[in-house]
Amino acid sequence: MHFGNSQWKQRPREEQAETDGTEECEKVAHLLGVEAADLIKGLLKPRIKVGNEYVNKGQNKDQVINSIGALSKSIYFRVFTWLVDRVNVTLDVKAKRQYFIGVLDIAGFEIFEFNGFEQLCINYTNERLQQFFNHHMFVLEQEEYKKEGIQWTFIDFG
Repeated sequence: MHFGNSQWKQRPREEQAETDGTEECEKVAHLLGVEAADLIKGLLKPRIKVGNEYVNKGQNKDQVINSIGALSKSIYFRVFTWLVDRVNVTLDVKAKRQYFIGVLDIAGFEIFEFNGFEQLCINYTNERLQQFFNHHMFVLEQEEYKKEGIQWTFIDFG
């Protein structure tokens, strides 16, 4: 979140970005356990290999923002993966994968070998929408039948 709040500006007449305040980058650097100056330098002038040598390549504002987005997504993915692995290890009782965290995907959607944080958010939203639909279409409808004295057979929709 802090990374997305960091401010960058384009140097006039140059293909080089610069920071527009370092407060957010300092927070991110602290959380990542790196020096803020190193983080900023890595974003503004990443070290790339050209032939047999390494050079620092200047980045414009859009490139820096894209790098921040990619880095943030990678961090979220790794934290999510670590968290799921940690929970699975904690729940494991001798037999490998006896217990696990699973997220049920809606039938007909894409099937992934491995779901990440982004897919969890999508699946969670879909599950909540399905619960909302079921509640309003079935549970509340049965309550309405009861209020109006309509004869019907109760069905438990959970």
